[in-house]
Amino acid sequence: MEDCELCGRQTEIAYVALVEDVELRVCPKCAKGKKIISSEGRGRAQKGAAAAKAEKGDGPALIEDYGRTIKEARERLKMPLKVLAEMINEKETFLNRVEAQRTTPPEALVRKLEKTLSIKLIEQEKIGESRRPGIKGEKATLGDFIGTK
Repeated sequence: MEDCELCGRQTEIAYVALVEDVELRVCPKCAKGKKIISSEGRGRAQKGAAAAKAEKGDGPALIEDYGRTIKEARERLKMPLKVLAEMINEKETFLNRVEAQRTTPPEALVRKLEKTLSIKLIEQEKIGESRRPGIKGEKATLGDFIGTK
């Protein structure tokens, strides 16, 4: 049994549904009319296309310990989780799951957290790394960035 992140009701069958571009674990009643990503009930899981896409890592490349970074930044500002949730218009339970690294935040939430807490959560590409395969030691040209050579 687990709690619905939308209404708080306990349920045996939980759906991962997209609610205003945020993935939440909800009960069957709250899942009505929402985009269902996956459902879990009594030990079995069915995954949708969106869940498979999320597992591939098509989202932002987060730093390894993003949960600890978020929590430390929030505590440095002496900001309770409830206040942060209200500031960025997210559910407190969802932010708690993100801080515990039990769920990966969507890109929109990552941007909100970075701006609100003044932190960096997305790994930066190393400067000087070639964006395309080529001859070793080859320098990037303007044509590389506009798609012509």
